[in-house]
Amino acid sequence: MRNIIHLLLAALVLFSANANAENVLLDSNWNVVKSKKSAHYYLKPPVETVDGEFKVEIYYQDNDALFCAGTLLDNKLGKTLKIEQFRGAYQCYFDDGNPYQQAFINDQGQLHGLFKKYIATGSHYVESHFENGVQQGLETGYWEGGNVRYKTTYQNDKEVGISEHFSPEGELTAKICNDANGVNQYFNLGKLNREVHKVDGLLQGIETTWGLNGQVISTQEYAKGQKQGDYFEYFDDNKVKRHYRYDNDYKVGEQLDFHENGQLARKEITEAPWNVKLSEQYNDQGEILSSTEEKHQGDRWIYQKRQYFKQGKLIRSNEEDQLKKWSLYEEFSEGELVARTESINNNRTGLYIVSSGFFEDKPLLTQEYYQNGLRHGTYERIQLNDKQRTVIERGQYTHDKPSGTWMKRQFEHGKSTFSYDDKGELHGEYRNETDSGQLLELLTFTHGKATGLCQRYANNGQLYEKGEYRDGKRHGDWILAKEYAYMAYPQPNRLYWIGRYNMGAQVGLWEQVNMNNYRLKQEKYDDKGNLHGKQYTFAEDGSMEEIAEFRHGEFISVKHEFPTSSQWMDLPSPLT
Repeated sequence: MRNIIHLLLAALVLFSANANAENVLLDSNWNVVKSKKSAHYYLKPPVETVDGEFKVEIYYQDNDALFCAGTLLDNKLGKTLKIEQFRGAYQCYFDDGNPYQQAFINDQGQLHGLFKKYIATGSHYVESHFENGVQQGLETGYWEGGNVRYKTTYQNDKEVGISEHFSPEGELTAKICNDANGVNQYFNLGKLNREVHKVDGLLQGIETTWGLNGQVISTQEYAKGQKQGDYFEYFDDNKVKRHYRYDNDYKVGEQLDFHENGQLARKEITEAPWNVKLSEQYNDQGEILSSTEEKHQGDRWIYQKRQYFKQGKLIRSNEEDQLKKWSLYEEFSEGELVARTESINNNRTGLYIVSSGFFEDKPLLTQEYYQNGLRHGTYERIQLNDKQRTVIERGQYTHDKPSGTWMKRQFEHGKSTFSYDDKGELHGEYRNETDSGQLLELLTFTHGKATGLCQRYANNGQLYEKGEYRDGKRHGDWILAKEYAYMAYPQPNRLYWIGRYNMGAQVGLWEQVNMNNYRLKQEKYDDKGNLHGKQYTFAEDGSMEEIAEFRHGEFISVKHEFPTSSQWMDLPSPLT
């Protein structure tokens, strides 16, 4: 409140005693300005003399409404107006005319007597008392509706004794002790809600809170202004809800939360300041839900292990050591490890397990080992069938390349065996057969390239393809199905192509036949694998459907209309 007086008087310092002076413009901070755009207030001359004192008025710039009026001891303002020059009563107003502030300045230029302040609606806000510039006695604050907001007593500018606070409805909300030693009390709906004790101005002893029915809600021990010792919080039936321990305002040691049925809900082991070494959460049946373990360096964790549980069983674990730059992630299903990733310096190491699709409608896991970010060691793909695990593929890696002998199950048909050389390329016999011994595939590889006889069959012995490879390319006589991909299922309407390859290029005459050896197509190729000459397509009854002509891969013509099929019966048969 003294600041307002100083602002007012500082503005008056700049007012000229000249009766013919123009208005002095002031901004919102009471600085003299020349521009009306910057002005919020103005001093209006001339200064009127009343009973030997000089009346001064300040107005709002926007609407010329009176802001403040008072009197000065003399008109010798100079550059600075001191508070000692202001005399008698003064009153300030909001721009709508409602009172803002009322006070009295004694002959020594000090606040003296009753001081009143209002809010913009004109309602009483606060009422204080001064003696020769020092606040003394009762101060009363008000709510907008007029009810008392607080009552407090001042002695030599300091609050003393007990201050009382009230709600807008007039109910007591607090009794605050302003002395160094005493008790603060807080109320809810007129009933004691919280009580704290002070010694030498600091909280000391037990702070207690109560509910509306008088039951204890919580207690907190204090020593020399800091939380020290036990904190208890209670359910409505007086059972413990929380039990925390403090030392010098920090939680330390075991911190406990409980469910309403008395089961432990959460347990923390804490070391100051606020570092949690262990945190565990439980459901109301006593089953663990999660656990977090940490080690700290300063105010940050350097090691952390988090685990999550379902029906008391571990389902997920995440562990990290920042100093070692190491991490481990694991997942479990019904107690079985189903996912695992371990890393050092962001490189995988050790056992790695990941979900990898389905085999015969059963989920698959890939299980392999890493060393310095490279696959190294045993590799397995495992089928999960309830609690039974079946290996459907097994081999090994050496420095991220497949090596040694491998086995792979081929869905319902059986399994294949094959080997790799030290460069990770297929080498030796590749054999695929059913569980009963029926041959499905047989090839030979030499350092990654197919060599020699190739045979593929359906699981009933039906031929799929047969021929030879030379240096990884088809060579010599071949019969093959030429389907999208090899599948070991028999096909009653399978079509075959019969012809020759020359180091991977189709050459000479090729014919397509069905399972009954009926010819369906004839194609001719040059020695570079390009269609060349006339190409024939036949209907199922042997009649001609199409004749197309090519010259070294370039299309020449096509014909679709023919007299009768008998004219073409002299064409050579592919089966003779």
